[in-house]
Amino acid sequence: MGQGRGLRVEAFEALEAGDPEQVGRYRIVARLGAGGMGRVYLGRSPGGRAVAVKVVRSELAEDGEFRRRFAREVAAARRVNGMFTAGVVDADPDGSPAWLATAYVPGVALGDAVTAHGPWPQGPVLALGAGLAEALEAIHAADVVHRDLKPSNILLAADGPRVIDFGISVAHEASALTRTGMVVGTPGFMSPEQLTGKPIGPASDVFSLGAVLAFTATGSGPFGTGSGHALSFRVVYEEPDLDQLPPALRSVVARCLAKQPDRRPTVATLLEQLAEAAAEETGEAEETGEAEAAGGAASGEAVTHTPTQPGWLPAPVAATLHSRTTTHGPTVPPAPAPAPAPAPAPAPAPAPAPAPAPARQPDPAPVPAPTSAPAPALTETPESETPTSPESASSESVSPESETPESEPAPKSPEVAVTGAGPAGLPAGLTRRRALLGLGGAAAAGLGFAGWKFSDRDSSAKESEAPPGSGRRPSASPTPTPTPTPTRATVVGVAQWSFVTGGLVYASPIVADDVVYIGSGTDKLYALDILTGDQRWAFTTGADVYSEPAVADGSVYVGSVDSYLYAVDARTGKQRWRFLTGKNGSSSPTVVDGVVYVGGGVDVTSRPEGFGSDYKEGYVYAVDAGTGKQRWKFTTPSRVEEPPTVVGGVVYACSVSGTAYAVDAGTGKQRWKFTTRGLLTAAVAVVDGVVYVSSEDGNLYALDAATGKQRWKFATDKYVSAPTVVDGTVYVGGGDGHLSAVDVGTGKQRWKSRIGKAEFVSAPTVVDGVAYVGSGDGHLYAVDAGTGKQQWKFRTGSPVNATPAFADGAVYISSVNGIVYAVT
Repeated sequence: MGQGRGLRVEAFEALEAGDPEQVGRYRIVARLGAGGMGRVYLGRSPGGRAVAVKVVRSELAEDGEFRRRFAREVAAARRVNGMFTAGVVDADPDGSPAWLATAYVPGVALGDAVTAHGPWPQGPVLALGAGLAEALEAIHAADVVHRDLKPSNILLAADGPRVIDFGISVAHEASALTRTGMVVGTPGFMSPEQLTGKPIGPASDVFSLGAVLAFTATGSGPFGTGSGHALSFRVVYEEPDLDQLPPALRSVVARCLAKQPDRRPTVATLLEQLAEAAAEETGEAEETGEAEAAGGAASGEAVTHTPTQPGWLPAPVAATLHSRTTTHGPTVPPAPAPAPAPAPAPAPAPAPAPAPAPARQPDPAPVPAPTSAPAPALTETPESETPTSPESASSESVSPESETPESEPAPKSPEVAVTGAGPAGLPAGLTRRRALLGLGGAAAAGLGFAGWKFSDRDSSAKESEAPPGSGRRPSASPTPTPTPTPTRATVVGVAQWSFVTGGLVYASPIVADDVVYIGSGTDKLYALDILTGDQRWAFTTGADVYSEPAVADGSVYVGSVDSYLYAVDARTGKQRWRFLTGKNGSSSPTVVDGVVYVGGGVDVTSRPEGFGSDYKEGYVYAVDAGTGKQRWKFTTPSRVEEPPTVVGGVVYACSVSGTAYAVDAGTGKQRWKFTTRGLLTAAVAVVDGVVYVSSEDGNLYALDAATGKQRWKFATDKYVSAPTVVDGTVYVGGGDGHLSAVDVGTGKQRWKSRIGKAEFVSAPTVVDGVAYVGSGDGHLYAVDAGTGKQQWKFRTGSPVNATPAFADGAVYISSVNGIVYAVT
């Protein structure tokens, strides 16, 4: 559980009834976050030192075995002491409640910085690598393996990075503090040995470090995007995509990402390789005079590859960090001053009539006048997010530069409507101080255990924060700043409410009967009021809920990583039945005519050694919706992780290894199968007798629904979203950052449009001529379905990988960091 890593520096949450006032010697002053193992608070020591205090849930603390492991691993973490780490400063594993305190570190999370400002040049990446390698040296010297090194566990400071949330695992006891069958780590950054259950040592962290460096240099992980299962499959069985890395860095990262641990460099060797790469890169920069491009420093500054020296960060990131820690930086809530002696109450006087408030921004910070000279603070100024005008936009390829300035703003509070430019390039109604709240990432270093789930837990591109003021329960938007009449340059994407789930979210929200349903990495399924976002109920399973729920006949059906499919009363949130689907949970379910169809199987984390191609590990189940009894089970050669599609008495399902199946809905007997040359990690679409299949072999296939014969195929990117078929057009998002529209009859491209800056675009939802699509750059985009031209966008600050939902004029989206938004 992080200690507020995903929260902005200013976004301390007020204490609530039941929160402790004192834990150990620390006075509790604010909330920082929550997770599966407890809650994190901002505390002050008697001397005024700010710390993050993690309080363990009482039911866990009552478990004697848990306490024993907790004490052992806290002791191990306290031995870690390095320049680029920040660890445990105090703890009481035997306390009531059990707790530990870690150093509080205000800074910018690496994932947030990359999301806001894009990939880094090679020089700063090498400097980052050197700092992280030294951090791993200190961690490994204490006989600890991190096990969850990822962008959100790395804070950026002026004097170098800080590694936080140690995995707290002694190298030879990698199962500590995990639930049975669970794996510690984040998909896309975990090593192959973590995923296959083999012994874990320091080399596992080296693998994760290589993935982090690739993410920093390219903006995406080396194993692409998609579901956790798909990422894990690629990590174990496929080579990373390092083509976008510069040669010197590519060589270093490739060694780190070797499949076999003994082929990876040791941390000491890695430091030498980073130094060599830095020397090579610096020499090239000196020859070409491109010091700024190589080092990322502002013009005129010295280039450095040492993270403790000024200039190691890219200039926009350095400006962001400076704004957080100086003039515009946050302050920890101060200790209360001693109360003065009460003075005699003066005689009451009639209250004067209130004077009219002067017209000014709600924040007292002044907005400086425009200036022609660039200033670091302006790198944090949100632009008006004006979409490309219809006259100038290209439907074939919309360049990201025409959509978003190079130093795009950090995430804004979702309640702020951006409605045109104001002074100094600021949107009207938005003060400079509020603009500077964008990137966020205040965090404190600490311990990360398997069971601790936090608001920004993520995969390769899921490292960002909750908006200011977001709490466990949503609140309605405050009265908005009056906005001008909308024009073509007006951004109309405004959040009506947001809800923080407290855990990683991979799936789309589902809207039914005025309720929004969403699962979360907190092991809960939430039911939210469609108008206000207020929580109606929360249903707790035995593990993370990463599937999308299905709603039918007064019941909600949802799968959990605890290997069960649950039926829950839609009105009360009470369990009706549960069905065992097998290890590692199930796909999202599909309900048709009183039957629940769901996929499942064995994940790469559970495969036996030496399994062959004939090892049966995937299933499609047909389960009675009323009783939870199995009707039939269809076996596939690999896991079925996407929801089956049921049309006309036929179940269409995909196994991850690359084969699509048509199965009789009544008997479970196979009708046909179609095999591609890539992974199948998206659900199929079936419309008018045609089955549309997206494969990671780089093609979208159109198959005859009756026979499985191919009608046509359309070449896409390697990673392609599920298809959406509307009005004779198939829409697919790609791993190249484009949304494509394809004619259903011919398979010919109608248009292709660049969506934002990210390398992954979700499957769109198309309503009334508008395609709503999520992007890995942390936005929801509204695109003209006929031309591909962008109409508006809404920023979340964390990747939106799941398909948006649309109901009653609003779009409902989930960002990977665990926040649900209702956007109009």
